[in-house]
Amino acid sequence: MSMATTFVNGVWLDCDERRLLHDPADTRELVAEVSISAPSDVDLAYAAAHQCARAWAVTAPQQRHDLLVGAAAILDRDRDAMARDLVREEGKTWAEAVGEVSRSAGTLRYFATAALQPVGDVLPASAGSLALSRRVPLGVVTVITPFNYPMLLPAWKIAPALAHGNTVVWKCSELVPLSAAHFVRALAEAGLPAGVINLVCGTGSDLAGPLLGDPRCRALTFTGSTSNGRSIQRAMAGRDVALQLEMGGSNVAVVLADADLDAVLPHLANGAFSGSGQKCTAIGRIVVEEPLADEVAHRLAVLADGWTAGPGLDPTTRLGPLVTPGARDVVVAAARNARATGAQVLSGGARLDGSLAHGNYVGATVVSRIEAKAAREEVFGPFVAVIAAPDPERAVAVANDSPYGLNAGVFTRDVGRALRLVQQLEVGMVHLNAVTGFPPYAPFGGVKDSGAGPLEQGPRSYEFFTRNQVVNLHPEP
Repeated sequence: MSMATTFVNGVWLDCDERRLLHDPADTRELVAEVSISAPSDVDLAYAAAHQCARAWAVTAPQQRHDLLVGAAAILDRDRDAMARDLVREEGKTWAEAVGEVSRSAGTLRYFATAALQPVGDVLPASAGSLALSRRVPLGVVTVITPFNYPMLLPAWKIAPALAHGNTVVWKCSELVPLSAAHFVRALAEAGLPAGVINLVCGTGSDLAGPLLGDPRCRALTFTGSTSNGRSIQRAMAGRDVALQLEMGGSNVAVVLADADLDAVLPHLANGAFSGSGQKCTAIGRIVVEEPLADEVAHRLAVLADGWTAGPGLDPTTRLGPLVTPGARDVVVAAARNARATGAQVLSGGARLDGSLAHGNYVGATVVSRIEAKAAREEVFGPFVAVIAAPDPERAVAVANDSPYGLNAGVFTRDVGRALRLVQQLEVGMVHLNAVTGFPPYAPFGGVKDSGAGPLEQGPRSYEFFTRNQVVNLHPEP
């Protein structure tokens, strides 16, 4: 299968550079040949988005709403075909891929309603006049997304950008262009005018210069590594460009001594291993109040052994491959480094062989008896470290001892104690007796090295995608 993955001004461009996509479940299998954008295509994309920005900004809100709802219906209609491509290019299990397409459709529907919400205020004014504060679109919004949620994360960003009247230049990850193309096709088929959404596909090293340097960019929303996010901040310093950066996370679950382990452990396993751990919200550290730490580690390792690895299209698979051989090797190296510090690797930590030898597989990995400082960094795979703490106060201190601050969970039956701990955790999102759950109506984002700028999602998405304008109305001079 050959596919164009550059969409500019309503036209798919067949670029000269080609890239072969191989199945992460078996890298001998060719999934598709795709064309890769050139830097000159970025200029064309900005030109198209800039040219139609004013017309889209004054498009009736009801029309913007209807277009997003129409695109959501197309995602629902073609869900299985899109999910199959998502599995084959990224490695998700079938259930995860189907769920992502469905959640992306739901995200489009949620943000479609944003186009119809009142946004603004009537201000105090002198007699015979009227003063208003209203929100107006920014113009061209640059969207940069990673591989791990190739349809959902773009929906989080592109849907509110369009709903609030902006045009978009989107750079998807070169690892997952099929899902990006499906998403753009749904918007185009729904009737989005040419130039309102433009897609380029390529590596950051090739396209970062033209993407970040173009003066037509009025806002940039990014999800990816902290190092790349900080590079974007530096590149945009001193420019009137709004930034929204969702970056890395070494996320933590705190388990107190009164927790019901029978109920808690499945949540911990799911938080660590779902999506093969390739989630910015994945739980990489579990801080357990003594004397439960060893029991949690050993019982979690038993659960990890039950996460059957295999191709995502196999209905028995719970743990898909990692997206690249390099991503797999990072997990293997993390387990090896943990052993070198004296920690115990209770499950996983090695490449899987036999029938899975040609895929990017590593077993669900549980490490115990590890020093807290040796587990501070993000691994971005099915890897979790269990760390013992003598009391709740020390558990919170260990949880906060990380450069990141995205997601945390607290497990206890004492709600009063839980609320006190929640107030001490240095993270953007905290769950009580859970570790996940991010619907589009809930704001999403982190602190420290996990995020910068306004949060994503939620009812206040307009704060990033629009600017304030005050209008004073006087009937006569």
